[in-house]
Amino acid sequence: MNFKLVLRLLGLLSKAFSAITIIPLLIAMAVDHEQIIVFLETLIISVGVSRLFLYYGTKKTTQRLRIREAMAIVGCGWMLVCILGAIPYLLYGMGMVDSLFESVSGFTTTGVTTVRTFDEFSKSVLAWRCLTHWFGGIGVIMLFIVIMPQMNNGASYLFNAELPGAVAERTLPRIKESAALIVGIYAGLTIIEIFLLMLGGVHFYQAINLALATMATGGFSFYHDSLIKFDSVYVEVVCIAFMLISSMNFSLYYKIWRGDWQAFKDDSEHRYYLGLLAVAAVAITLNLYHTGYMDWENSLRHGLFQAISIGSTTGFASDDFNNWPSFSRYVLLILMFIGGCSGSTAGGMKISRVVILLKASWAELLRTLHPRIVYSIKMGGSVIEPAIIGNITRFFFLYMIVFMVLTIAISLTGISIMESIGIIAACLSSVGPAFGVVGPTSTYSDISTFGRIVTICAMLLGRLEIFTLLVILRPDFWRNKQNW
Repeated sequence: MNFKLVLRLLGLLSKAFSAITIIPLLIAMAVDHEQIIVFLETLIISVGVSRLFLYYGTKKTTQRLRIREAMAIVGCGWMLVCILGAIPYLLYGMGMVDSLFESVSGFTTTGVTTVRTFDEFSKSVLAWRCLTHWFGGIGVIMLFIVIMPQMNNGASYLFNAELPGAVAERTLPRIKESAALIVGIYAGLTIIEIFLLMLGGVHFYQAINLALATMATGGFSFYHDSLIKFDSVYVEVVCIAFMLISSMNFSLYYKIWRGDWQAFKDDSEHRYYLGLLAVAAVAITLNLYHTGYMDWENSLRHGLFQAISIGSTTGFASDDFNNWPSFSRYVLLILMFIGGCSGSTAGGMKISRVVILLKASWAELLRTLHPRIVYSIKMGGSVIEPAIIGNITRFFFLYMIVFMVLTIAISLTGISIMESIGIIAACLSSVGPAFGVVGPTSTYSDISTFGRIVTICAMLLGRLEIFTLLVILRPDFWRNKQNW
């Protein structure tokens, strides 16, 4: 393990974090004078951490980045950023666990809170929460790659860790250029959404908040009852469009920008994803209508919006789905697990993994019936290597083990088993709201301190796709004698 290299890169990451804190500091200077000291002290601490890491880190600007160092940077980098991100909340007066919860919720784009109403936050703190959402959506490490020198093939490990899925596709030969391009697309789409929301009469500050939360598939709103407060079909339509955009592979947008529409047509993942959302929306709509819960127009409106919101792991709510019929809620629960496309800001297991697992299961069924059959599993016209299928199978198994352990852990706090399932599913997939005590019009304020610690673990494990965080907890990972 090249510890000096890891320290240098974590120092650069802390430096980038320091630059982000300048934004809420300026907002505090303009409209929230009482909180200037909060973000000023946060800036000083983050700069100090950066200087400390850079001082003890390597001074060489170009070194070989191996997989072990890359995984250490991804795992430790996310935990470092979440800890630094908790400082403003801690200085604002929140408890240690609650401060860490808010930071992790923001950077992992889960979008939930432990306060009962957002009126408890000042404007600058609300702005900070929005920013953690937005930067968490694109990935703090993704921004880090933009400022990081090209370090041989090791940079690809960072890129793949931040664009998870069955296969993380690089849009350009150089990782640095790919990262810069994705950030540019991400920022451009955010600006477009802000403009469209303002055309619909949304206040500038709220439009910024909704755009940052939508593009990050985070779901943070200024109101505890999410988009129900707006009660606007126009706002919901705009959010639907950008929730779909942000939950699909960003590499496709570069290819479309180049005029390569064929790549979009050949990509099968987004077709499976849109097909799944369409089926879920139709099923929920029919269920809401035929049970007499809503009329046809509202059933279609809220069924479509909620299927896309939960399927993209954004977590916005246009209606209190906590009171919906059981069938509709079970459909939403399934969507929580599946999530969006690889190479997107969405959470969940990813639709590509689910499709490959289904195809692999079908292949095994055929081999049982016809032992001599030769069956290739394809995705987007490409044959999936057995090694990739094995990795996906192991990921799914570990995902379910982690899900069961965390569900049992949070049920120890007295929460019912069905509500525990919903909470852990929502946190692992970075959806946020679930059912029962943490429904779409509620917050996590009624969860105990132990329960909040469990959900923090779930949010981090889900955002880092389990393997990265668990592997760095192994003692042998840090031993120099290991040859990775």
